[in-house]
Amino acid sequence: MEETFDYSLVPHDFVHCFNAQCPRAGECLRQLVARHASADVPRLHVVNPLAYPQEGGACAQFQPMVPIRVGWGLRNALDRLPHKEAEAMSKRLHRLYSRITLYRIMHHERPILPEEQGPIVKAFKALGVPYEQVFDRIQVRYDWNARP
Repeated sequence: MEETFDYSLVPHDFVHCFNAQCPRAGECLRQLVARHASADVPRLHVVNPLAYPQEGGACAQFQPMVPIRVGWGLRNALDRLPHKEAEAMSKRLHRLYSRITLYRIMHHERPILPEEQGPIVKAFKALGVPYEQVFDRIQVRYDWNARP
């Protein structure tokens, strides 16, 4: 996934690590982000070099690279349903999300995170829509909050 890394997805307050000697650098998200930082971003949050672990010690700042699948939009799945079922599904979605949040989801302004996908996929599956057709688009990206 590194070859398609999109730095614009990095949260503005995400901590970068420039410790190239770290034995876990190849599997650390903080290190990956630091390698892709550019001069376009004049200020960064970084791990203090004085806080780097002693050789062989565990790094308290280590963050694993955990890919997640986020869904974007539900319009195509709703359009495939017969009118009555689409109306019922729309009402169900309004019970899950506020009007503004649902608008942002439908217009691809907000992703549907993995922990939110379960009830949506289950509801569409009950109507015969397979997982691959529920979301308008699936994007694989990193989990910025993953813990070791």
